[in-house]
Amino acid sequence: MAIEIDSELLKRKTLQLLAEVGVKIEHDELVPIMLAKGCTQAASGRVRIPAGLIDEFVTAQEKTRAEDDDDQQLHPWCGIDWTHSLMWSGQKEQIRERLQTEFLMSAFDCGPTHYYDYQTGEAVAVNTDIFVEMMKLAEATPEIGYISTWYRQDVPQPTERIASLILGLQHTKKVDGIESIDPAVIKYLIEIGEIITGEPKCSRYLSGSQCTISPLILDHRASADMLERARLGINRYHIASMPTVGIATPLALAATILISAAEILGVLIAAYCLAPDGDLTGRMICTVLDMRTANASPAGPETLMISLGVKKLFDECFGGHLWTEVFFSPSTDYPGLQAVYENFFAAAAYARLSGIPYVPYPGMGTLATGGTGSPTQLMLDMEIRKSQFQVKDQIEVTEGTLLFQEVCDCINKGDNFLISDHTLAHFRELWRSELFPPTPSEGITAGGNEKRILDECEQWWRANVASYEPPEWPEDILKALDDLLRRAEEELL
Repeated sequence: MAIEIDSELLKRKTLQLLAEVGVKIEHDELVPIMLAKGCTQAASGRVRIPAGLIDEFVTAQEKTRAEDDDDQQLHPWCGIDWTHSLMWSGQKEQIRERLQTEFLMSAFDCGPTHYYDYQTGEAVAVNTDIFVEMMKLAEATPEIGYISTWYRQDVPQPTERIASLILGLQHTKKVDGIESIDPAVIKYLIEIGEIITGEPKCSRYLSGSQCTISPLILDHRASADMLERARLGINRYHIASMPTVGIATPLALAATILISAAEILGVLIAAYCLAPDGDLTGRMICTVLDMRTANASPAGPETLMISLGVKKLFDECFGGHLWTEVFFSPSTDYPGLQAVYENFFAAAAYARLSGIPYVPYPGMGTLATGGTGSPTQLMLDMEIRKSQFQVKDQIEVTEGTLLFQEVCDCINKGDNFLISDHTLAHFRELWRSELFPPTPSEGITAGGNEKRILDECEQWWRANVASYEPPEWPEDILKALDDLLRRAEEELL
């Protein structure tokens, strides 16, 4: 990686922090499991983790390091949520092959709770009508390979995740794994996978992370989520640290790397105690407090420097398996140029700090740090991504593409190629963006072009929804899903 840190000093201090201070585990059932593996409990109640147990964990992680490194190569193109979905559904190589010649992208990251209504200029809570319209948009848009399950606010929350996944599947086959929120939901998400695939213990529809609370706290809900997965035999844990620099961690970047690495590593050790042979990965998402507005934003160089600093520390010292976004989401509340700037800046900075020669534009229709979904912004992001996709790194040089005899004939005639047979046959194959024409459009005045672009994006997504056709599902699968939802409502409501 291109970013430079003192990994050895950070490693020593991370081990010291976990050994002397430890992680606060807010669940009485998880603590004894960790103590039985050699951890100790401080007078404060925090669980202290010995270096020897961490060494054992790192050795175990190295066994699957190459596979995880290969998995991570896909997420700059697909986003982390879709990449996980592809891994868990066995579609990773199939999609990787399709991406060589076909443009596909993920939509709306991990799932908004609000929808930006371009026509009214307001962000509103997601309801069932909005949810269905977004699922239809995904199904009707061939460039969308995956859509998250948005969070509805107008239905009973104890069963919202189950009901929304089923409703999403009824409208598109492009929806997949979701966050359970409540551990009681996990068994139903597994059963949905069994109904759809016919495979026992199919966990492709169970996604999400066990998020830590800075500094170094694993709360009761996340602990219960981990224990329920272990009870059901789903030994897959994705541990995330999501600090806000300036609140949960100091403004010093090195101190934030230390705290975040300790949080992720400490809770990974808890997961290792539950499932020594499990699929154990970490995730780093960082925001920074804007003291002028009191808002937290992922936009800016510090967030990327911290996240990639944590990743380098794990790659060099703790067995890898640390995932971090190209960019989580623009912080702006509105679609348009500000969101585009934040996405482009993040991609360029990520490429520089990671040493990856090229990182694609990461926009996927989210605003407000991922909390708001904007189909208008999605169409804008999609067009930018499509324009990048058209840039190829190879040019076919053959007798057929050199057109040598035509070149000679044209030169000898002192002519040009404007009316040649080849130009007339192929000029329409040149790719040009309809949204960003290479020559100025008539009637566009200063300050009016951004509105023209967003107006067209708004029309595009609505036209796609108008062409929607529902997916086909066997009647027995639809009935089984309805029966499952009825049982979940009887238990949880």
